[in-house]
Amino acid sequence: MFKKKVRPMNNSEKEISAYRKGYNRAVKDYKALEPFRKYPQRIINVTNRFIRGKMHALQDYVDGYEDAKQQLSKN
Repeated sequence: MFKKKVRPMNNSEKEISAYRKGYNRAVKDYKALEPFRKYPQRIINVTNRFIRGKMHALQDYVDGYEDAKQQLSKN
């Protein structure tokens, strides 16, 4: 009957969440012995600048994935 009010997340919470999701996905791929995924990072970065940061969540996800991929590749 009544809708539950949801507190909107601020930008820093969204960025952390997307980054953490990408990081966790890379760890999951690594543990499952799957090859790492390849994301078009340059295209995402350029497009994000062009549309004034509206793709920041996708960019953060890819950044988290790439960071985890580099850390796990060192092992």
